[in-house]
This record gives sequence, C-alpha cells and structure tokens, in this order.
Amino acid sequence: MGTAPLGQRTPQTHRAHRNRLLDDSHGEYTRPTVAGGKRDSSEIGPAYLIAGTDEAKLDATLARLRARAESEGGAGALHSFSPPPGSGAAPDAEGLVASIPALSLTSERRYLLAEGVERWSAKQAAPVAEALGALPPDVTVVLVAREQPPKLRAPKRLAEAVEAAGGEVVTYAAPKPRELPRWLADEARRRGFELEPDAAQLLGERIGGSTARLATELDRLATWAEAGGTVGREDLEAMVADTSEEVVWALSDAIVERDPGSALTAAERLTSQGEGVTPLIYQAAKRLREANTALARLDAGEPAKEVESALPMHPYAAKMLLRRLRGRSVAEMRAATCALADLEWWTRGGSDYPEPVALTLAVRRAAGA
Repeated sequence: MGTAPLGQRTPQTHRAHRNRLLDDSHGEYTRPTVAGGKRDSSEIGPAYLIAGTDEAKLDATLARLRARAESEGGAGALHSFSPPPGSGAAPDAEGLVASIPALSLTSERRYLLAEGVERWSAKQAAPVAEALGALPPDVTVVLVAREQPPKLRAPKRLAEAVEAAGGEVVTYAAPKPRELPRWLADEARRRGFELEPDAAQLLGERIGGSTARLATELDRLATWAEAGGTVGREDLEAMVADTSEEVVWALSDAIVERDPGSALTAAERLTSQGEGVTPLIYQAAKRLREANTALARLDAGEPAKEVESALPMHPYAAKMLLRRLRGRSVAEMRAATCALADLEWWTRGGSDYPEPVALTLAVRRAAGA
C-alpha cells in the first residue's frame, strides 16, 4: 500500500473521519478535541462543494462553517470571495486561486469560501478545479452553489475536482410541493416538537416553498411549543399570519397611494423575509391590475358598489381598494404597472443593475417618486 506524501491527505484518510462541518444533527458546531487539547485536523476535509435548492440547509451549513472558523482562529480564519448578496455577480475565482498558497500567521487553518459558484462559467471554474489538486494541508476550500435548475447549476468539473482532492460533494434538494408537509413534520421533530399533518399542510400553504422562511417559522413555533409540545392547525391559525400576502398588500397600497417611502419599506421587508423579486412582482402587479380594472369601471360611470362586487377579492378588501383609489387616475396606475414590468425585465438580464438597486428604482417610480 502506498503512503501519502507528508502533509497531504488521501480520500481514504478523509473519509475515515466523519467531519462535523456537514453534520446537521445539532444546531451548532462543537470544536473536536484530542489528547492534549489540540484539534484533530483530519476531522475537516480539504474541500467541499455544497450545492442544491434547499436554502435552509445551505444557510445552516454556512453558519456551522463560520462558527468553526471563528472558534479555531477568530474572524480572520474565514476568507470570503463571495459577491454582495443579491448582486447577481459571480464569486472572485481569481482571488480564490491566488489565496490558496498564501501563508497565515494568525490561525492554524484557513477557510476559503466562495458562495455563488453556480454563476461561474466553465472557463472561470477551470483554474479553481486545477488549484484544488494541490491544496496546502492547512487550507479548506468551501464552494457553495445555490442552484436554480435548469439554468443555474454548479459546474460539473468542480464536483469532480473536490472529490479527487479527498473532499465531499453534498447536495441539499428542497422538497417538492407534495413532500412539503412531511418535510415540515420532520423538521419540527428535529426542533423537539410535533407538527400535526393538518398544521403542516396549512403552514406550507401560508408560507410557500421557501425552506429558509419555513425554517424561520419552525424556529418560532419551537419556542412557542417548547420541548415535547404539539402544534395543531388551530394553534397555527391563531399564531401564523400570512405575512407575505399582508406585506404585498402594504406594498400595493403604498403604490396606489403614491407613497414611495412606505412602498420601499414594504419591498425591503419582503426581500428580507426571503421573498424573491420575481414572485413579488407578480403579486404586486396582480393588485395593480385590479386597481386598473376598478378605475376603468369607475371612470365609465359604474357605481362603486357594483365595482366592488366585480373585483376578485374579499368585499372588505375591495371596499378599501376603492377608497385608496380616490383621486387616482388610470394613467397613474398604468404607469405604476409599467414600472413593475420594467423591474421584471431588469431582473431577467435587461439591465446591469443589481437586484436591490433595480427594486429600489422600480418601486419608487411605481409609487410616483
């Protein structure tokens, strides 16, 4: 049997130790120790590719990575080459490759993180894949791909290079809609409480398929239920508001009322909850189309009561919408709808604006700024 050169790790050596970066059986990382109190460095692999569509699992794994890096070498042990969140840019591949052979005077191990590698082209990924073949023994490279099939996926060559280096490729797939209730029930048990099937169904319907937002809601329910508790449908109906729908209403109302400040606040709240810009556009545009329909009927002389009855919404909501439309014109509402249409075009490659900038410009313009 051959012997690995000093300082290098073979795939067999790495797999003999269950690393704790990817072990999500606990919510936090506990630093491993061996005799003498020193860290057993073989418990962490040389490279990881963490990919998939399950935002909650990706976020949890990154949180464990940051906790481990900080526990071992302070904040300086983790070097990130990731672009600003929401910018739509790719990570700095050249910077990552250049940092791999560098020396550290402050920590025993360096963690190099590149989040967003699904945006790398094959040409950008090639030098990173090559560099993974000669990693120093004190470096761990973590590549994260937040995939959006079929367009955005981790470059295949990266997975091959990570495995060849003795690292791990892990994929976290978000549950399909029909699997969501079971996923929610399982995640509730991991948090120490029971979520009844009817409650799991309702939670999925209210919050949607974003695992990041669902995880946040489950954490909140775990605090309420306490260890060993049970959450039923009636409990959930009393506690969980459809916050996205409410805030979309707030966004649409602010646009109708020509209040740019309130509109921008609502939009930022939605994105902070994990709501994507595209679903936000669709939901807000639907409300504006209803406002356009109502104004057109009112301008045609139709009585307000008949307009309220004809709108596809709750009678009270229809009544409040007509109140907000007082003093508004069809031209204003059409202009607002066009502003949101521009936002959709911008986020589909029609502009170089990062998503946060595009959202700010479009929402302010839609609200009459």
